[in-house]
Amino acid sequence: MKQGTIFAAPGGGGGRDWVALLVLLGIFLGLADAQARLTPRDKRKDNAAADAFFATNGVVILRIEIPEAGLASLRKTPRKFVSATVREGDKVYEDVGVHIKGSAGSFRGLDDKPGLTLSFSTFEAADYFHGLKKLHLNNGAQDGTYLSEMTCANLFRAAGVPAGRASHAIVELNGRKLGLFVLVEGMEKQFLGRHFKNPNGSLYGQSGGGDVSDALERMEGNDPLTRADLRALTAAANEPDAARRLEALRKTLDIERFLSFMALEVMLCHWDGYTFARHNYRVYHDLDTDRMLFFPHDMDQMMGDLNIAIEPGVNGLVAQAVMRTPELRAAYRQRFGQIFTNHFQATVLTNQIHQVVQRALPVMKAYNPNLARDFENNSAGLKNRIVGRAQSLARQFGQPPPQPLRFESGGARLKDWRKEPGSGSGAMDAVAHSEGRKTLWIRNGGEGGASWRLRLPLEAGRYRLEGVAKVKDVAPAVPDGKGQGAGLRISGATVPRPNQLTGSSGWEKLAYEFDVASGPLEVDLVCELRGNKGEVWFDAESLRLVKVK
Repeated sequence: MKQGTIFAAPGGGGGRDWVALLVLLGIFLGLADAQARLTPRDKRKDNAAADAFFATNGVVILRIEIPEAGLASLRKTPRKFVSATVREGDKVYEDVGVHIKGSAGSFRGLDDKPGLTLSFSTFEAADYFHGLKKLHLNNGAQDGTYLSEMTCANLFRAAGVPAGRASHAIVELNGRKLGLFVLVEGMEKQFLGRHFKNPNGSLYGQSGGGDVSDALERMEGNDPLTRADLRALTAAANEPDAARRLEALRKTLDIERFLSFMALEVMLCHWDGYTFARHNYRVYHDLDTDRMLFFPHDMDQMMGDLNIAIEPGVNGLVAQAVMRTPELRAAYRQRFGQIFTNHFQATVLTNQIHQVVQRALPVMKAYNPNLARDFENNSAGLKNRIVGRAQSLARQFGQPPPQPLRFESGGARLKDWRKEPGSGSGAMDAVAHSEGRKTLWIRNGGEGGASWRLRLPLEAGRYRLEGVAKVKDVAPAVPDGKGQGAGLRISGATVPRPNQLTGSSGWEKLAYEFDVASGPLEVDLVCELRGNKGEVWFDAESLRLVKVK
């Protein structure tokens, strides 16, 4: 055989035989690839790889390529997985499932900066991403620091509550540079296996406003779907007798970890979580204990209102049950103090953020110096909120509990309001109006809002906060789900206040009704201005709280 000849056969059939050899080789390689996909993965090896990945707190650069048919599908049905190729340096992941993620506040279309979910099992990709079967790429639409998810999840895990680990990624989509993302591990069976001996229990998610009493979506689980576990927890929380409720909750709920979960949601001001909004959570049936356990989810809007009370008004059914049960309420406050003392240490947390930023900067600077500069500068925002929240909680722990109001004819008069300037550049003060009224004045509340606040303990019932206000040249801020212009509300409300003064007006009466499901609970009353310009005067003598029933 001559040098360089690979194959030849008598009779001039070498070409046909070469083609046949290639076909056989292709079949062999295809079978080998199929065999590799069918071979059970080494869970310990995957977990070790994932542990090593998140331990670095570094930044990866991901280049995602989606064929035209897949792009068309995502534009039409964003939540439907399409097949993609993902490149991380020289490493190539084929057959990766990709769909667009995000809810009302964070959802962005394919041609904007979409949040993405990547699944390495939907189309049976040959390999996992650093041992991860599923991950999310959060676009930072509601967290310009890109650090909230990581910081808060670390606190939940430190307190014994499972939460997804987070890192960072720079993402390109079909050659288009999308920028920085938060990379979060998915909550599925692999995640459950890291936290529970038996990962085969039912894991439930939820749509907006969904509680355990609703037909929550089951995301994982091997048994027939009956939701009997959710119904049992609902019945326990709804038990009217406190002693029997406590006993029923002990049988159906991992009380110790729920107290930690609830305390951290309040401590971190997770207004869009389970405790306040019945949103952004997962609940898992731990088969080893036969009890339900809650996980936090989507922690990108944390510590916005730094003065949320330690014992606030709550909306989640299980959280309400805790606050209505004397033993659990006392245990919740004790757990809150333990976590605040042992884990919510501002200096430690801000130093951790600094370290994460410094480790990420070299990759960011090499990719885009402006991206690195913005990341470093924006991290200060989260650090400042952590310090402010720690100071607020320290004051609350150090102050005697506020005294209950005395309701008389016409309601209880309100005084001793405190200033909350917010992040805007406006001004506020207690001033006498030119018409002789004593007023609480705010000028230019900005997008985040400036407000006067008063925290009070209220018994269960329905209340109406009312008063008279006047505005001048108020321009609404960007809608944020709390309310436009000047108005009255309570902190932690889950729907925008209906009273909204904008433009210019004479003295107008405002009213805001709300319910306290169980009490006594500390409620923060709010007189605010959310506007990019203008000013408001609240008549201080007119501000009253009426007990409707």
